[in-house]
Amino acid sequence: MRCGRPVLVLPHIGAKKPIGKHIVVAWNASREAARAVGDAMPLLERSDKVDVMSVEPEGIGDLPGADIAHHLARHDINADAKRSVANQIDPGDVLLNYVADSGADLMVMGAYGHSRVREMILGGVTRHMLEHMTVPVLMSH
Repeated sequence: MRCGRPVLVLPHIGAKKPIGKHIVVAWNASREAARAVGDAMPLLERSDKVDVMSVEPEGIGDLPGADIAHHLARHDINADAKRSVANQIDPGDVLLNYVADSGADLMVMGAYGHSRVREMILGGVTRHMLEHMTVPVLMSH
């Protein structure tokens, strides 16, 4: 995570189909998420569809992801802002359910936005994705 480069992580089952046609961006308005979007720009520009998904967003506007979707639109990227609440479900599972339901073939997300101690004690979306991902995930820190 200190190399300053994005990492493409494949699930244990591998990639079921070519990646990059439909991309889901996991968005929480963090530095890591913004870095991931910047790192993924070449893939996002070639995609047919991009969904910017926010789970239980707090303090990042009425429609979280609208600003980054607008930024992507300036680069001729077809991006839609989506939001969901977890309702006592792990946010990582909400993202994975959305990926499965939407038929996306790649997820882009920031990685390890919390301290190591908090990640060890409480876990986090990054760890959850690494353990349960069903599609390739491009992560940036």
